[in-house]
Amino acid sequence: MINYKQAIKYIYDLNKYGIKLGLKNITYLLSLFDNPHLKTKVIHIAGTNGKGSTASIISSILKAAGFKVGLYTSPHLVHFQERMRIDGELISQKDVCHLLERMKPVIHKVATTEGYLHPTFFEVITVMAFLYFYENHADFSIMEVGLGGRLDATNVCQPLVSVISHIDFDHMDRLGNTLTEIAREKGAIIKDKTFVVNAKQYREAHEAIKAIAEEKQALLYSVGQEIKPSLTHSDLKGNDFHYSGIYHQFKDFHIPLAGEYQVENASMAIAVAELLNHMGYLVSEHVIIEGLKNSRWPGRFEIVQQQPMVILDGAHNPNGVAQFTRNLKKLVLDKRIIAVLGIFSDKDYHRILKNIVPFVDQLILTMANNPRATPTHILAREAGRYISHDKITEKTTVDAAIQESFRIAKKDDVICITGSLYTVGEAEAYFLKKRNNQ
Repeated sequence: MINYKQAIKYIYDLNKYGIKLGLKNITYLLSLFDNPHLKTKVIHIAGTNGKGSTASIISSILKAAGFKVGLYTSPHLVHFQERMRIDGELISQKDVCHLLERMKPVIHKVATTEGYLHPTFFEVITVMAFLYFYENHADFSIMEVGLGGRLDATNVCQPLVSVISHIDFDHMDRLGNTLTEIAREKGAIIKDKTFVVNAKQYREAHEAIKAIAEEKQALLYSVGQEIKPSLTHSDLKGNDFHYSGIYHQFKDFHIPLAGEYQVENASMAIAVAELLNHMGYLVSEHVIIEGLKNSRWPGRFEIVQQQPMVILDGAHNPNGVAQFTRNLKKLVLDKRIIAVLGIFSDKDYHRILKNIVPFVDQLILTMANNPRATPTHILAREAGRYISHDKITEKTTVDAAIQESFRIAKKDDVICITGSLYTVGEAEAYFLKKRNNQ
């Protein structure tokens, strides 16, 4: 039996086979395990921003209703095991080893069968998640799309409800250069005669989603139309809001996730709960209140320290960073802001910098330990258009950047660490280690 360290090395080594969009490989892989993805009730979530938060809130609500809930998300922040959870508990290292041991001969079989390619990292772990949830008798499997939708490995499932979170420009090299093209890729998770919960989209994205839903004879419910949340209060402890939905109206909900955009994510989760309740899975108002109250999602406007306040946010595209910045300015009025920023080179770092740098007082540029990280001198040159160069510092590691932020911060300042989920993941690991050493 392989140990966990060997299992993780094997899994990460699969990255050499790249990202392969298409369903042929994974369909064959799953068929060799007797199609576990067709034996579990799936809620499938695509979108650009808010997928993970929405998935996590749905999971929390269904757990509060007494269901056993599998949750598959990506990427992880600190540990691989974060990608697969049942009722909030991470998959154990032992289960990762057992599953991979069984999968290795099947992976080899697919890799050596004519007409098929070697399974990729994401294909293998998606099969692992489907198997894990099915064999542990999960009542529901909440599956977050990895990239796009139409050709994503998760799109082999037949969901009860499809969810499309906010769509924006990202991964244009693979998904298209217009919102219509990107929305068509993501909207392709919609299946015949099912239910669809849709965020408040830009007009072109909404029209594309609506056209797919009509073609598939799927019932579409969108935020801003059938789903109408109204924010009543927002602070660093979360958001209070009223909800007018598909079948019900509810007053005085609270979600303990900061950032006004979490009201939209929570509302999509409540709409999913309404639809499941309509299908006969009992999800009451009391359960929704409980599920919202217990919602947690690390790395999204997460306060990990006070004095100086440190906020981690995994925003990694222009719209996500703009939303984070807007909320930051509202929630930490008149505070000096120090930003620790690391951005991947395949992201639109020009617009990301334009959306955050003018709002900060001091900028520390850094690089996650990943070949996709943009060198700091490139970011510094661009950032210099919005802030004087004497307010820019470059550090080659995330740990060094955090230490520099502490060196220059006063106790009433706010340090925000953002630009990439991988940058935030390394920051999470830093603060975890710091807490363990206290």
